[in-house]
Amino acid sequence: GHESSSVIPITVRQLEALVRISESLAKMRLDSLVRIEDVTEALRLFRVSTMAANSVDQTMMDKSLLHMGGNKEEIERAQGFLRSRLAVGSMVNKQKLLEEASGQGYNIMVLSRVISVMAMQGEILERNQGRLLKRIK
Repeated sequence: GHESSSVIPITVRQLEALVRISESLAKMRLDSLVRIEDVTEALRLFRVSTMAANSVDQTMMDKSLLHMGGNKEEIERAQGFLRSRLAVGSMVNKQKLLEEASGQGYNIMVLSRVISVMAMQGEILERNQGRLLKRIK
């Protein structure tokens, strides 16, 4: 039987890389044909490297935010607020979001730093000269 298939978000560039890795694995076996085992191994390598990169991203975000000030609980609380308030694909006015957060007791400086780090990591896009925030992942 087949393994349970899970959805993997992937770009065209990553898909092309999977093809090249699969072809390379076949060449390592001195075979001109790619087999299902080659594709399976390429996908495994992709999953492992993606999980490792995400883990490194989170660690870097934590260290970056702690270095800038604010304690870990405050940072996690701010991240939670932003992630729950900004659904993937939604766009909001940054100033209104910060005012809403301030009214709920969030530290604006910590929120601004979390927004910056999330933007650097490609989780949020800043549009219209930073006035709008769009969550992309």
